[in-house]
Amino acid sequence: MKNGTFGKEKDIPIQKKDEKNLSDEIDLDLGEDDDDVGNSENKNKKEENQIESNEKEKKLNSSSSSGEDSDKSSNEDKKNEKENKNEFKEKKENENKSEFKVTNENENKNEFKETKDENKEKEEILLNSIKNKENATYQKIQMAEEINFGALPDKLINTDEYGFIIEKKPEENKETKNNKDIDELLKINARMEKWNYMIENSQEYMTKKFDKLKSRTRKGVPDSLRSYVWQLFAEKDKYYEKDIFQKLDSIKIKEELDTVIIKDLDRTYPNCQLFKDKYGNGQRKLYKVLSNYSKYNTSTGYVQGMGFIAAVFLTYMDEESSFFMLHSLMKKYGLEGFYLPNFPELKKTFYILLNLEKKFIPKIYELFKKEGMIPSMYASEWFICLFSRNLEFQNLVRIFDVFLLEGYKVIYRFALAFLKLKENEFLKGKDGIASIMQTCNQCLENVDIENLFKVAFGFSLSRKDLDKLGKEYDKVKDNQNNEFVKQL
Repeated sequence: MKNGTFGKEKDIPIQKKDEKNLSDEIDLDLGEDDDDVGNSENKNKKEENQIESNEKEKKLNSSSSSGEDSDKSSNEDKKNEKENKNEFKEKKENENKSEFKVTNENENKNEFKETKDENKEKEEILLNSIKNKENATYQKIQMAEEINFGALPDKLINTDEYGFIIEKKPEENKETKNNKDIDELLKINARMEKWNYMIENSQEYMTKKFDKLKSRTRKGVPDSLRSYVWQLFAEKDKYYEKDIFQKLDSIKIKEELDTVIIKDLDRTYPNCQLFKDKYGNGQRKLYKVLSNYSKYNTSTGYVQGMGFIAAVFLTYMDEESSFFMLHSLMKKYGLEGFYLPNFPELKKTFYILLNLEKKFIPKIYELFKKEGMIPSMYASEWFICLFSRNLEFQNLVRIFDVFLLEGYKVIYRFALAFLKLKENEFLKGKDGIASIMQTCNQCLENVDIENLFKVAFGFSLSRKDLDKLGKEYDKVKDNQNNEFVKQL
């Protein structure tokens, strides 16, 4: 079969095709020869190489694809990281801004609050508004120290010897004036010698020679000696307590009393150089005396009227001496009863005055009774202030001279004398109680002091008479049918 058909067919040229296509296209059911076997092996090798190449290509493609994915992933990670960083940075900046804003606002609030508190504190110290009243009032008084008291006024002010503002008097003939001054100086020197001698022998004159002392006192204590003499008469040293006045400065005053005292400072002798300046030297001294006494004597506290009496003392002495002089009036002279709640002694005083009016000035008594003019309508200030509110100062100190020596009895004397000197005006009045009130208001004006003393000490009035009437009042004070109790 070597020369068979199969051998011949081998030499026939055929068109080459792809092994793959060829194998797919020809399906021979013949045995394979050696060439066919070789071709088959080559085919297998090619297929293997092809598969291997394809695998490498796949791996290469896979590797390439993986690299691209890796790069892409890396870029995305970087992008995300950058975005995260930006987001974190933005968040941090917002937090810092917010924190700064809050801190700044808090600082501003604190700063505003501190400034507000500081301004409030200054306002409290400077303006008397302080709701914390503990030290405010005295601080306001102390501010007056900044005032320049040495500055001269635009226009020179005429004052009397006590510092009260007066109208300028017409000038006298120079020669006449000089002669009067010389005569006055000689009289003053003579009186000074007598008073100096009495002071040196005060114990004798206060006992054995009291009538002589009383007579000279009614003529007037020399002004240069009044400070010492008044303290001697009032027995100030008997009531003196060492260091108490200074200790009272540190005690808190009641707010309601403090308010009233400050209001009354401007009302106390506003025409006197010593007291006319708001929070000036005189007002500061007066405030200290009155505020300390209200803390010292809690029974009376402060009552309007005390200010004028304390001011009289301050024109002659320092604050501490004035303080104890005021206390002496309360204890030795019985003024405390006029300042206690409901003024228990005042009604008794009115009862005594009505009895004395009926005895010594009956026409005025009957007129007042007819018109319903009761003592509280005209005499309250006389007894509470000791005439110090409206009487000319030069006349007032003369009354203080005898009052401090002889006691409260002389106040009744002067009350009767003031009414007696206006008797004609009272009786001629045509408008009833209105005319009476007008005349009462004029009783302390333009007083002739020598004539006033003559009338006052012309009444036959003893201390026994006053004591008797006082005891009588205690018995009948609740009897509304009593003639005098009805008029209280």
